[in-house]
Amino acid sequence: MLQRASSYEPELQAAIAAVVRDGWTCADVGAHYGVFTRLLAELVGETGRVVAFEAHPRNARRLRRSLSARSRSRVTVENVAVTDGASERVTLHRGRGRASAEWNIIGADVEGRPTPAALEVRATSLDSYFAGRSLHFAKLDVEGAEASVLRGMRRLLRESNPILAIEFHTETGWAGRNELLDAGYQLQTVAGEPIDAGPGAQRVYHCLAHPA
Repeated sequence: MLQRASSYEPELQAAIAAVVRDGWTCADVGAHYGVFTRLLAELVGETGRVVAFEAHPRNARRLRRSLSARSRSRVTVENVAVTDGASERVTLHRGRGRASAEWNIIGADVEGRPTPAALEVRATSLDSYFAGRSLHFAKLDVEGAEASVLRGMRRLLRESNPILAIEFHTETGWAGRNELLDAGYQLQTVAGEPIDAGPGAQRVYHCLAHPA
């Protein structure tokens, strides 16, 4: 049985471990220090690959240092923000109390308070990054930019049909679920219960999105 190195969000870790398979290509979008990156690296095995996207340079450096020698052969760390692909560079903003996990590209923290711009970083969309390649699974933790990331993976949603684990931090991000519904996805809780994601549905923080 896989031994998890961290007790961080154990229900989500268990839900991811239940769906990710050996040999898969996975994306950890908003990887921070790599709790889920390292989990995915174990799950995909020697033939699988994990791309960890982390926008903040300091976080990305710490993530690279945290990887074991075995994980380094399976993991690519990209110091880049994932967006809808409209721009090659975006401004990164501080989160609440300058928390290292809450840097964002939307200019406001998860409670809606404007946050100052701190630095400019490279940006890409998942459709662009994985052009000509398949993606089997993605975890999205992007501090309110969920709708932007989902817009930027419309092709993947329809052609690769990856399973997604998403944290919807804000109502603006929750509106991005329409990208999933339009692509024929169904939403579930991490416990596997169906989620009503239709018009007016209440936001769910953690959810899994499966192609129908």
